[in-house]
Amino acid sequence: MPLALSVRDLREIITGRLKINYNDPFPSTIYIPSDEWIRLQFCPTNATTTRSMHHTSQFNVKFKVQGRLLRKSSNDAHYCGALFRYLREFCIQYNQWTCLISADDKHKVPIGEDVAVSTVAQNSTLASADHDFTKLSITPSVTFFISIPSEISGSFYDGQVFVSYKDTTFEPSNAIRHSAEFLNALNIQYANQMMPPILCLYTDGGPDHRCSYGSVQIALICLFLCGDFDILIALRTAPNHSWTNPAERIMSILNLGLQGIALKRDQMSPESEALFDTANTLDDIRNKAQESNKLESELKESIANVQNILNNRTERLLLKEKKFKCNDLANEEAITELFGSICDIDPTLTIEETTQAQIHRHSALIKFMDAHCRTRAYSFQIKKCNNITCSYCKPIHLPSSVFNNLNFLPDPIPSRDNTDHYMPFQNVYGTETTEEYRPTYMQSQANVEPIPKSILIGGKIRGYIDCEDCRKRRCVYSDRSMSREEQEDYQQALDSYSYSCGAPIFPDNHYLSEVMFVRTRISCDSPIEILYYSSRKPGNYPICYYCGESEGLVDSSQSLKERFKQIYPLCEGCQGNKKEFYTKGEIKTNGRASKRHKT
Repeated sequence: MPLALSVRDLREIITGRLKINYNDPFPSTIYIPSDEWIRLQFCPTNATTTRSMHHTSQFNVKFKVQGRLLRKSSNDAHYCGALFRYLREFCIQYNQWTCLISADDKHKVPIGEDVAVSTVAQNSTLASADHDFTKLSITPSVTFFISIPSEISGSFYDGQVFVSYKDTTFEPSNAIRHSAEFLNALNIQYANQMMPPILCLYTDGGPDHRCSYGSVQIALICLFLCGDFDILIALRTAPNHSWTNPAERIMSILNLGLQGIALKRDQMSPESEALFDTANTLDDIRNKAQESNKLESELKESIANVQNILNNRTERLLLKEKKFKCNDLANEEAITELFGSICDIDPTLTIEETTQAQIHRHSALIKFMDAHCRTRAYSFQIKKCNNITCSYCKPIHLPSSVFNNLNFLPDPIPSRDNTDHYMPFQNVYGTETTEEYRPTYMQSQANVEPIPKSILIGGKIRGYIDCEDCRKRRCVYSDRSMSREEQEDYQQALDSYSYSCGAPIFPDNHYLSEVMFVRTRISCDSPIEILYYSSRKPGNYPICYYCGESEGLVDSSQSLKERFKQIYPLCEGCQGNKKEFYTKGEIKTNGRASKRHKT
């Protein structure tokens, strides 16, 4: 176990020992060196720099930083960046009434059983993620109360940090547990003062925080009601952009407390140990705990010392001279009490109902959400209606003059002067906005077919039509079977009009234009529709996936057939043009599979 977490921590430990031996104040013969002087006694990180000449290297230890090089892009990165800026400017505008929280979960900390398990590889190059495969682990959750600056150029990386260490087996991370932890941390942070009426949350896009998930929306509504906030704004990062979350900065400090430690649980009773040995996965352990009355309680007791060690080390960490705090975990009673607050809206809702389909069965809840909530891809907001006839909203805490001007966080809108940038917050706040300028939404709208999705299925294919330009076959869809008269009119239309990929079969004034459809978001460069190969209509025969040619098809290899469930036809001409078999449904091997491949 490392003695010190940092140079500062080393200095404080030694100073504390000296105070025990010599009392405070120290004798004149004892001098306490500065942090910088102690740092210079270690080996330099880079021996080729000029700064390295000042190091004495009396301690054969070098400071190293583990970096994360993998970073993916997202089409919505700029949009979400503007949304986060809007949130910060909103917090600055309502500074005295606002609490801004950034939250995130760190990767699991493994717990050894017979031997202690180290949290990180030592004396070797870390070439890939280094995690031992253990049954038990602890999940650190970070709740960062951000000190809101007075202007947008100020730092949003200062404030109070709370960390809790959850048992991954019996205290798994989920949306309702996170809300209970937020409420617990809020009660500690504002124990001696009134809780702010405005709560803003900023998290990553994991399943516990994804704003479009029903479980997350229910958990946020519970937090809103139980905390009696005037408005709650929950915002998430763009996909693969969790590094923009201020809580991620806390992880680098938290790594100091977790660096190099080796953890091992205590022994349980022989009966529980024997039962635990027969379980290999978390689900197995949970199932065994239902069979035994002692396994869950003894397992929690066996890792209690591990949690205490982590708590003690964490509380020695600092963020800008403010010590980290470890808050209590959210137990089942607290979670049940928190969820009970939503029963005032719909008493029939249960904690297991978390999907959107299940939520929409509760009309009272949907009515509340329509009146009080705003849902977006990257945000979920709840606001009191301030209607005296509303049976759900309590009286507002904000001054009436402030609340009357309080609005939902707006959606980013491109600037009229420069469409590469979004309009300033003050120009759009208080106006009605939509997500129409979100890049992924714009792309989906550009590619969406004007035909109802329920029609674009294999069972609704009524025939095929050939493009006059590329000669590729396209599927003709209809919601119902055609009558004899409609079939005759359809054939007559084929004789009268020529069809090209991307165009409708009939002119707009033809009555069959509302009955029979083809895909219009395609071109002559588009391959054959996947649904063509699953259709069993007369006239269906194998054709090349790329060009639609029916002759000269190539046989796929046996190895390819063993790897994929579906292999689409390929002709000799396309193979000569270096096209490969288009495949779908990789047969799982070692638990891994992908949906589509070109092989």
